[in-house]
Amino acid sequence: MAKKSSFRGKVGANAQKQKTSGAAYGYLNLPKGVNVFTPEPGGRHSFDIMPYVVTNSRHPDRDEDLEIAVKGSLWWKLPFKTHRNIGATNETVVCPSSAGKRCPICEYRALQIKEGAEKETTDALKTSQRNLYIIIPKKDKKYEEKPHIWDVSQFLFQNLLTDELEENEEYEVFPDLEEGLTLRVRFDSKTIGGSKPFAEASRIDFEERKKGYNDAILDEIPSLDEVLNILSAKELEAKLFEIDPVEDEPEPEEEERPARKARKPEPEEEEEERPKKRKKAEPEEEEEEPEPPKRRARKPEPEPEEEEEPEPPKKSKKLEPAKRRSIIACIACEGTGKNSKGGPCRACGGTGERQNKNKCPHGFKFGIDTEEHDECFECDEWDACMTAKEDAE
Repeated sequence: MAKKSSFRGKVGANAQKQKTSGAAYGYLNLPKGVNVFTPEPGGRHSFDIMPYVVTNSRHPDRDEDLEIAVKGSLWWKLPFKTHRNIGATNETVVCPSSAGKRCPICEYRALQIKEGAEKETTDALKTSQRNLYIIIPKKDKKYEEKPHIWDVSQFLFQNLLTDELEENEEYEVFPDLEEGLTLRVRFDSKTIGGSKPFAEASRIDFEERKKGYNDAILDEIPSLDEVLNILSAKELEAKLFEIDPVEDEPEPEEEERPARKARKPEPEEEEEERPKKRKKAEPEEEEEEPEPPKRRARKPEPEPEEEEEPEPPKKSKKLEPAKRRSIIACIACEGTGKNSKGGPCRACGGTGERQNKNKCPHGFKFGIDTEEHDECFECDEWDACMTAKEDAE
């Protein structure tokens, strides 16, 4: 009896997958047949910015009250953040906070700032604000008149577009399928420190479209929510600290995680992090296997000039993971109950335990106004407030 080939059904399935799948372009996963758009420095381009169907329930622009970027609706851009020069290969990676997830790089940067690290070190871990658009070029010799993905920094295009829309609200319909407008954009040629020239939008004119689009074109429009390649926290930690990634089960999606209530510390962690209760000398924490920090990071402000400057590859500096803190220990004094001068810690009153567990120390709405105010980013109640907010969602 002839042996059945183990390749039967597999070769055809693989060929079909290659036929329908797209290509990777840095941190972008391009759908099949969709290319990127890159404006020419010093050039002129006309294009239509197209809407797409939002699939992400945590879209960065989401506003339930105004029905903006809610799941299932049409929206026209996807804001996101990136970290540059990460790891030994100096990669640019998408910050997971763009999708409402924790980012170990932001957490590590926040911890470095708290511990007084040099500004050059912490600035290297800052995020850059960018936007994704779907555009259809018009009468362009270089690009076909079909959907393209445009990945550009906030500074080089969106800021100017926002200014134009504030001056004339009639232009707000530009992404609409039927009533939309064509954007005619002039790009200047810019360089920073002898870098390769890049395009910066310097003028935007809005023109009536000769013909509108019908809903059928939405079948050709890729979903921007599925284009970004966002690495898991474990993968980012491995790149940041230049260690082998830990094989583990994939992290659950943020919306699928069970609601968390009051956090309870494990006995051994409490014993380690509260030195006042120790009766005899114990090994230094540095002897334990270091783990990434647990506290969320301050949301950095974008610095466009630094963001777009093509930087030469930097020699990667291997980073050491921060020590784990006790969940109930006061963050200000790390459970010692004393400040830097040896006096009682004002944040916990000298108890070494975290205070104000269910109210905002700055007078804002606890578990609601998280990340909305400057005080939030260096607040000792960040973890508790963020947990309350996630539970409410």
